[in-house]
Amino acid sequence: MVVPKIVICPVCGRRTYARIQDGGYLNEYPVRIYCINCRTLIRGTYNMSAPGQKGFILYNAKSEECDVESTRLIVKNADYKIEISGELPCALVSEFDGSIPRTTTFLDATNQLDMKTHIDRLAVFSTNIDNWKRYRSIAFQLLDEGSLDYLPKALMNKMGDYSYVCDNYLKSLHCLQEIAREESSYLFCQKSEDSIINDLLSELSAVDEQELHRFVIDSGGVNAFVDRYRKVMSVFTSFMNIYPNVLPAETYLRYRNQDASLGIATCSFEDIKSFYQDSYEALLSLFYIPVCIDNILVRKNYTNFDNNITRYINDPRFRNPNGTDYEKYFGMDKGKKADLINNSDPIQGIIQLSANKQIRNGIGHNSFSYDGITQTITAYSNRNKAQTVQKSLIEVAMDCIGLTKSSIIMGEIILFILRQELRSEGIRSVIHPRFYGDVGLNDRCPCGSGIKFKKCCRAEIGSMRVISE
Repeated sequence: MVVPKIVICPVCGRRTYARIQDGGYLNEYPVRIYCINCRTLIRGTYNMSAPGQKGFILYNAKSEECDVESTRLIVKNADYKIEISGELPCALVSEFDGSIPRTTTFLDATNQLDMKTHIDRLAVFSTNIDNWKRYRSIAFQLLDEGSLDYLPKALMNKMGDYSYVCDNYLKSLHCLQEIAREESSYLFCQKSEDSIINDLLSELSAVDEQELHRFVIDSGGVNAFVDRYRKVMSVFTSFMNIYPNVLPAETYLRYRNQDASLGIATCSFEDIKSFYQDSYEALLSLFYIPVCIDNILVRKNYTNFDNNITRYINDPRFRNPNGTDYEKYFGMDKGKKADLINNSDPIQGIIQLSANKQIRNGIGHNSFSYDGITQTITAYSNRNKAQTVQKSLIEVAMDCIGLTKSSIIMGEIILFILRQELRSEGIRSVIHPRFYGDVGLNDRCPCGSGIKFKKCCRAEIGSMRVISE
């Protein structure tokens, strides 16, 4: 159902005819509208079912009903028009000619999407967001603050629908990872999250254990990798705060024909720019992990970098010419590390890090402009103020989704490393039972250990039971 309202700009008084999507799966969704005349950002929410608060709630503006001339279906009290949906991309705000449009981008979406999958996805999203706000986020807050001893209680000793007594911290981290996977599963499209994790673990199963151990020790040991897992998960938890703002971009990823004229009515660049910069920084600071694992898998030694990196760090003009290649790589700035990501190597190719250096630099140096009417972000060089890149808001929102996907995959890599390292100390854990399927006793264990299933995770998986509601 489409609900029409008139939004009154608090600065210039111009009126925008808003066609609001009512009847979706979100209990409430954020609203961001720009006034074409004075470019004031109007903010609010649309509540689907809150008792006594159902409908359009604006924080810094007022709304009124449409003044419609019924004989000709003409709206008499509007200057501009905009569509608002918490679930779908929308047409950008534009001049209004007075006549009520015959169609909407909401209806156009039915030609772009598998609607059953879309509806199922939104139902899961709505439930997950509610659960995240109520109790799931508590475990991640404890992780962030280093309170690992309290994680089992916060996680209720369960991995998804299975009982799983978290009697060591590695098990707790795996249960946390399962929550992160559940919450983010619909960010992965074309190829499913489980399929990507299976591919990742298959690649990791071939890693040389002794060389991996040498890498872990030289990188600070097991405790350092627990800290790095905490850092990766901070990207995921930050994303959960902006997830409702970028949900239309998640839908847009599934469009058969992506239209550059579409935008978002649930966020402004201000809502997501901090996440974009902070996540870019966090993931690139940890990107040496997949790079070094690729070095082991492809070049047999974690310090043997690919030709592009080796050529760069051994150039006489390199600013830190002393030390080993490993130390020189660490001396690189993050932007250059982004330039030298090698997606032809197996692990980096699976991560597919979404990181636009120019957008990040523009944010970091406050050298950007944002046009809320066209929803266009322009980044400029910090030196000469020349334009370096221009992207639409919906593209940057999709980059935020890509960064979150990369954080989930990075978390899986770190947990694989911890499983390998802690096995010798008698500290064990498993991945979710769904990954084990019909694996045979003598098959390689799906957890990526390279060991036969009967000697690896079989006993743990056999002890897990579905929790009855």
